[in-house]
Amino acid sequence: MNHLLAENNTSNFNLFLYVIAGAAALIFLFRAAVAYPRYKKSIFPHIYDNYLIDYFYKRNVLQDSSRSGLLKKLLGYHRIVFANLTDKEGKLCAQIMTIIHSKGLLAIAYLASSGNIYGSDAGNWYVKRTEDGKEKKYKLENPVIYLREYLTHLNKVTDGKKVQSLIAVSDGCDLSNVKCSIRVKNYSEVTKAIEEADCGYGLNDGEIDEIFEKLGGRIDRR
Repeated sequence: MNHLLAENNTSNFNLFLYVIAGAAALIFLFRAAVAYPRYKKSIFPHIYDNYLIDYFYKRNVLQDSSRSGLLKKLLGYHRIVFANLTDKEGKLCAQIMTIIHSKGLLAIAYLASSGNIYGSDAGNWYVKRTEDGKEKKYKLENPVIYLREYLTHLNKVTDGKKVQSLIAVSDGCDLSNVKCSIRVKNYSEVTKAIEEADCGYGLNDGEIDEIFEKLGGRIDRR
């Protein structure tokens, strides 16, 4: 009798675990499905190998998206650091990712916008697009200013090592009116630019991790 009770208790416990696991999986898939449309329009499909595992699982479950399956194929061992630059009021002004790899560092400021973009090294950028049959104009923060500010920070952290940089904007944007000293690419061009990145010096795996940690990254050394 006691043996049967023990078996029933074990079965009930196993069923409970299956229900919990199933519920967790459904929540994970639901959250992934909700976030996918935004991801699809972002720069991240050109940085990570696939959405569900290489991006969403790493970013939201592991809380560590510092390595990418796609970049591993292109660059070998690497680390990615993300930085959000804000003004004095806390308003987001620029988003920058820095890729640390065996041939140096590449800092990418990325913008999510659409339309005809105008800008130069100085002053505000702006974008024009047609909405409801009318042409509208919106101001953008100048990514050159904030990227240069961040490059100064990288220069200090890396003891003066050369850092490559570029600005990435959404596919479909007209960039013919952007005249600045930093390269500007559409999202779909970013993968090739990363593959060709070369600062002219080498970093080994330990040096990559060291710079990553100096920039605020965390490495599990257990």
